[in-house]
Amino acid sequence: MKIISYLPLMLVPLVAGCMPQTVDGCAHTTHITITPAKAAVSAAPEHICVTRGTTITVHVAGNFSGNPKKGSVSTNPKVPKDTWLSGSNALNAVQFKLFVNKEVKNGTYKYIVNTQGGLVEDPRVTVWNLD
Repeated sequence: MKIISYLPLMLVPLVAGCMPQTVDGCAHTTHITITPAKAAVSAAPEHICVTRGTTITVHVAGNFSGNPKKGSVSTNPKVPKDTWLSGSNALNAVQFKLFVNKEVKNGTYKYIVNTQGGLVEDPRVTVWNLD
């Protein structure tokens, strides 16, 4: 019986060793919802964590004037060379995808959300892999 009671304690270091490091305030998800509004644009969650090789789906919610229109929302990297953060809803009014390619280095990347109303948000994506 003692062996069974110690078994979970022996597994804790193994499980903890496999877990990724946590980034404060970072949501572990591949979905972002952008909501245009008169006062400000919101991106939820504002900070996500993903691994290389992941596809992020950006959902465009309805705005103050109704449903989103094609081409009404785009994302651009804060640093121009981070082109993987560029996307728009030009082809599909309600969503678009961003692909985190294998060459993206670990780190936090800021991007800008542009809307037809000129409203801007400054959210982040943290990329990490246990290499």
